[in-house]
Amino acid sequence: MNNFNGLEILKIAILMEEEGQKFYTNGAKYTTGKIKDFLLAAAGQEFIHKEQFTKIYNDLLEKKEDDYDYLFDTDVTAYLKALIENKVFDKKEPAEDAFKSLKSALEYAIKSEKLTVEVYTKMYEGISIGEVKEVLSGLIEQEKAHVDYFTKLLSEIEE
Repeated sequence: MNNFNGLEILKIAILMEEEGQKFYTNGAKYTTGKIKDFLLAAAGQEFIHKEQFTKIYNDLLEKKEDDYDYLFDTDVTAYLKALIENKVFDKKEPAEDAFKSLKSALEYAIKSEKLTVEVYTKMYEGISIGEVKEVLSGLIEQEKAHVDYFTKLLSEIEE
C-alpha cells in the first residue's frame, strides 16, 4: 500500500499533465495541417486538466492544517517527476514516428491516455484514505473522458 496523500497525488497529476502538454506541443513542431491542429488541441486539453488539478490542489491545500511546503521543494518535485517519467509519454520514441499521420497521432494519444488511466488506477488501488480516493477517482474519470474523445475522433477518420 502506498502512503500518498491527496496533495501528493494531485502534484503527480499536475506533473503528468505538464508532460503531456510538452509532448503534444513538441510533436506539433514536426507536423502541419490537421495533425498539428489535433496535437495543439490535445496540448490544450492537457493544459486545461493541469489547471483543473491545480485548482483542486489549491482548494485542498487551504483546508489542510498540516505543513505541505515540502511539495514546493525542487527535490520533491524531481522525485515525483522521476516516478512518472517515461511511464506515459515515452520520450525515447521519436516524435516524428508518433505523429506521421493523424491516425498515428490519435493512436498514440489514446495509448498515452490509457496508460495515464492505468497509472492513476494503480495509485487508487493502494490508497485507503477516503478523501484521496475521491480525488483520484475524479482524475481517473477525466482521463477516461480523454480516451473516449480521442477514440471517437479516430473512428471518425477511419469511416
